[in-house]
Amino acid sequence: MANRDDARRPSQRVADDLRAKISRGDPGYRPGEKLPTVRELRERYGVAANTAAAAVRMLAREGLVSIRPSSGTVVLPPGERPADVREKITAIHAHLRRSRSEIDKAETELQKLLDRLPASGKTI
Repeated sequence: MANRDDARRPSQRVADDLRAKISRGDPGYRPGEKLPTVRELRERYGVAANTAAAAVRMLAREGLVSIRPSSGTVVLPPGERPADVREKITAIHAHLRRSRSEIDKAETELQKLLDRLPASGKTI
């Protein structure tokens, strides 16, 4: 894979190729499947082990894979990727804000009704 005309760092080239395989869903790069080991990547791409490991860490930071010590690196399903989880959290947060607003309105209406009652023990 060494291409002297490619200005990208070797780890970036390896990560880009792995990312493309994951995106296409190539066999061995589908959600739940393990990536090749660092040793296998080193041999396959003709790079140093540190370079192969750096490429895998890039994919992990992007949320495409999960590095699991002693059991290998696994491709994450789209719903478990940080960007997808972040999107879900944002949607839930927005829903909670809307719900909080509705609760505040209901409390205001309840307080207005309570204010109409005689003074004996009217608190929410």
